[in-house]
Amino acid sequence: MENLSQTMTANSNIITEKNYPITKLWIFKAPIIIILMNIVALFFGYYFPYLVLALPIMLIANPLIRANFHYSLDDKYFHVKQGVISKKQRNLPYGVIQNVFVKQDLFDRIFGLATLRIENASQAGGDSKVRWWNKSYGSKSNANAYGQGEGLGSSGNKVNLPGLKKQNAEELKNFILQKVKENPIEESGL
Repeated sequence: MENLSQTMTANSNIITEKNYPITKLWIFKAPIIIILMNIVALFFGYYFPYLVLALPIMLIANPLIRANFHYSLDDKYFHVKQGVISKKQRNLPYGVIQNVFVKQDLFDRIFGLATLRIENASQAGGDSKVRWWNKSYGSKSNANAYGQGEGLGSSGNKVNLPGLKKQNAEELKNFILQKVKENPIEESGL
């Protein structure tokens, strides 16, 4: 927490992905998993051509997604800007943040990475028809289908920052939790 406080003071109370970057290893996580799956499948005499087709897609998509994703934290808001084709900006007041936690899958543990997930108090977000379809038929997002686990950015009531170093994810989590305590949601006079 000391490093984070010093960073905030040095940068006029704004933290960005330049201070706590998403590692380049995250960009190559899906391709590495695809290659390993193919090696294991070939070892057992199977061949999955769709995995080979997914490899170039991931090698193009992940760097584009990462290059067009930016986050920052200031005294009152957690800001997210994202989108390759369709740009989206989200400003989350700390008072509406309900849950902040650090996740690690096997790949993350091996390489010392983690995903910081921030959830706000709103509904699941997005189109209700899509939520109904996913709930009824068990559909998963493309990020999960390609082995990414958690996609980068904001979706529904969640913001995911995958590929952070474990220590950085913990520092950001503690900072956000402190800001949530300092900035409770303001009650409207209803």
